[in-house]
Amino acid sequence: MGPRQLSTHLKFIEESALAGALPGPAELADFWRAAAAVYRQLELSEPGAADDPAIRPLPRAIEAHVTRLMEQPAFRNTFNTVPVAFGMVELDKMIVSQYSITRSVVERLRARHALRPTPKQLAEICLPIAPADDDCRLAYRDEGEFVFVSAAHDMRFLAATLVDPADIKGLTVQGHAKAVIALSLGFSTNVLNVVRFGNRVVLNNGHHRAHALRAMGLTHVPCVIQVCASHDELRQAASSEICDNSDLYYESPRPPLLRDFDRPDLACALTSARLQRQVRVRFKFESRQLAI
Repeated sequence: MGPRQLSTHLKFIEESALAGALPGPAELADFWRAAAAVYRQLELSEPGAADDPAIRPLPRAIEAHVTRLMEQPAFRNTFNTVPVAFGMVELDKMIVSQYSITRSVVERLRARHALRPTPKQLAEICLPIAPADDDCRLAYRDEGEFVFVSAAHDMRFLAATLVDPADIKGLTVQGHAKAVIALSLGFSTNVLNVVRFGNRVVLNNGHHRAHALRAMGLTHVPCVIQVCASHDELRQAASSEICDNSDLYYESPRPPLLRDFDRPDLACALTSARLQRQVRVRFKFESRQLAI
């Protein structure tokens, strides 16, 4: 897509595409130049295309679902720094902060929800309450190191927490534990989430679902909306990609939009290897005598 730098475009494709499926560097550079020219034209012909997206109230049928979602500790702990709202956000004015979509994931979503979803089904897709039933398995361990893998790319390190040993059932150690440090891995709340700043919204999480639902003919989808009034709040709510390029997303005449993924003059399709997420956790300790 146009806004991406040529060097970043080439590196991403080189790292992602399968051997034998990779076009030559000259062909890739030619595509980027053509897409960049299209994008520059869009900045002239569609200024303000992302401004003032229509945000409708949620259907009454899903109000109870949203109430249950807000009661979940995982949700409260995730969305606890800036004001949060809920609404049906317009897809065609939704700005994207992710530059790639995995087609197989989109196709699975469309196959799973072939019929037009009801409001309650749409809430379960966009605002899930239960965690996803994704694998997260220990692949390797050594002293001071644990390696986990998952087919779900959402797996991540969540937090380091001090825990009372009395709260851990079946804890067995060589001695009498007085403190336990829990290193938590797992998955995010994974709700469809946009960050609103000024008169624009940028998709912060849920690119594949948003793309699939738009392909199914939907125009508005339920989202968690983090409402930011300053750059300080933006840094609390948004991904590093959004924060590092906030001028592009919130101030440029025509930022990258979700609908751009459907334009062959802006997005290229490549065959890539099947990937899995790996999270490596290392820890070390030091013990010494200190004068008091």
